[in-house]
Amino acid sequence: MNIRLLAKRNIQGNAQRYLAYFFSIVLSVSIFFIYASFIFHPDVVHTNIPGGKLISKGLIAAEIVIIIFSVFFIAYSNAAFLQPRKKEFGLLTLLGMSKSQLRKLIYLEQTIVSLISIMIGVGLGFLFSKLFLMTVSWLLAVEQPLSFVFVPKAFIYTIVGFILLFQLLSLLSLFHIGNAEVVDLLKDKQKPKKTPIVSKWLIALSVVSLSISYYLAVTMSLNNSYIRVLPILIFILIGTYFLFSQSIVALCRRLYQKKKSLYNGTNLINQTNLIFNIKDYSRLFFLTSIITAVILTAAGTLFMFSADLKKQGMDNIPQSIGWVENDASIYSVIEPSEVEKTLKEDGFKILYKVNMTGVPITHMLPHMRTGEPSENRSLLISESDYNKAATLRKLDSAKLSGKEALYVFPYGGGLDYQFVQNGEQKELHYGKQIIRVTMAGQRNHSIIAPIKSATTLMVVDDLLYNEITADMPLKEMVRVRGYEVKDWEESMETSGKIEKMSNNPDHQLQTRAPIYHKMKQGSILILFIGLFVSLLFFIVQGSMMYLRVFTNLEDKKIQIHALHRLGLTKKEIRQILSAEIRILFFAPFVIGMMHAIVAYVALSNLLGSNLFSYSAMVIATYFLLQLLYYQVTKKMYERAVINAIK
Repeated sequence: MNIRLLAKRNIQGNAQRYLAYFFSIVLSVSIFFIYASFIFHPDVVHTNIPGGKLISKGLIAAEIVIIIFSVFFIAYSNAAFLQPRKKEFGLLTLLGMSKSQLRKLIYLEQTIVSLISIMIGVGLGFLFSKLFLMTVSWLLAVEQPLSFVFVPKAFIYTIVGFILLFQLLSLLSLFHIGNAEVVDLLKDKQKPKKTPIVSKWLIALSVVSLSISYYLAVTMSLNNSYIRVLPILIFILIGTYFLFSQSIVALCRRLYQKKKSLYNGTNLINQTNLIFNIKDYSRLFFLTSIITAVILTAAGTLFMFSADLKKQGMDNIPQSIGWVENDASIYSVIEPSEVEKTLKEDGFKILYKVNMTGVPITHMLPHMRTGEPSENRSLLISESDYNKAATLRKLDSAKLSGKEALYVFPYGGGLDYQFVQNGEQKELHYGKQIIRVTMAGQRNHSIIAPIKSATTLMVVDDLLYNEITADMPLKEMVRVRGYEVKDWEESMETSGKIEKMSNNPDHQLQTRAPIYHKMKQGSILILFIGLFVSLLFFIVQGSMMYLRVFTNLEDKKIQIHALHRLGLTKKEIRQILSAEIRILFFAPFVIGMMHAIVAYVALSNLLGSNLFSYSAMVIATYFLLQLLYYQVTKKMYERAVINAIK
């Protein structure tokens, strides 16, 4: 028997414990390699495909996330593997193994597992990289798909990077065990667990922190989101940590005092196990609940944005085809007859047309960030023209009288910044003329193509508008045209024809279909990449719980064997084991889900959409995957424990 053979047999003996860890590392390496294969692909490096560089930047960010996450996971796993084996290491030391030999044994075990994981991960990554390249090529809609080539840099960065990562973390994990005394190693598991102490102040801190973070999130808007994100994150982390380390402990102690329920069935054993293990579980609960919240929020955000893209496109680009003529007396951008002819030839039905004129004006508005007044341009239009377009867009009409004016900002969503106030007096400048109006409020939506001078609108009463434009020639006015067509998503080719026919030097023409398809293409690609990372996070957080379950397997076997001798049936033993695993898997899920729901509410406010159905789908999918992971772990755990008492 030598150290190398002993390390090999230790791995074989702990194969069940290593299983989830091994699978997680293989998946991490595979995804890292696949992304690296794209980043260093010759066609991407030499910019032979459109959008390749942009996707590469996103994948590089994903690679960094994978590495950072792998560091924490491997460090946690190494500690989880070594902690229950302290008695074993103590016995080996007592039998004559030196500290250097003990370090070598641990180092060999971790190195063997890491090298096997890396080789299998790279192999699977290389095998599936062709499928990934084909999928990305299809999403980018490139004429010539990315070829499947051998990318040396992908192999070098993946293999060398993960080997260095494993070696560094393995060396760091050796010091704790290698410097421990024999007595400490042998008696580590014999140390009695104390009843956890609870602080009312820390419980209050958890409640206050979570309340503040939830309030900041649900009241967040576009104009204050950039200053709220960091405080929300900090308060969530503080509140969640003390929720598990203090609030849940207090709840368990209160339940433990209810004797009536305590002596019902296996509750006494379940609650006793929980209250003495909750302190050990708290750190795991904190990590897995945060990971769950990150997975649900990230996957949900990507899915919601992709699913809500059509609505966002229709909200921000009001007509399928729209343009602005700076001189209302002529059509210099494109003739409406040519647009109608092209749409008719291609079989598209025109649902409605927009044709309105307006007066370009300037006025003072506060800057969104600083609040300092600055000059802004708007298009002055009549109330009747506004109401016609608003009715076609199924928006509320305006009711103005006298010298009242309504300010229309084209971008809605979560923007709640008020550029004007009700009753505010404002000067509108057009040419050398000035007119004073009283503001009747602000609306955040678009009714015509938000281009150049027509980006924001100032709506006035028809009588006032006619008075202003009575002697104004058309060439000093602006004309806005728009066509909404049925099945506009299919009008990519038609939109291209119209854009080619137009004289559009200053981007005066806007077509919805090309912008929508470009956004959809990018969002689907980001969703595709993000789901890979989310899947990795899900597997890793499940693996952390799997490791926690099997870390105390030997102790659990001793406890269950003793309970079985006292008369507990196998059915009752299964109930005890199921309750323990159920808490491990679903307590963090509930808290992570709550965090994610608050994030979904904030996202709904920012986008100005009801995303309840999308968020319910994401949470339900995650719950089913979590349930599957729970069932597999429970079956393996029950089999391992119950087989020991036969």
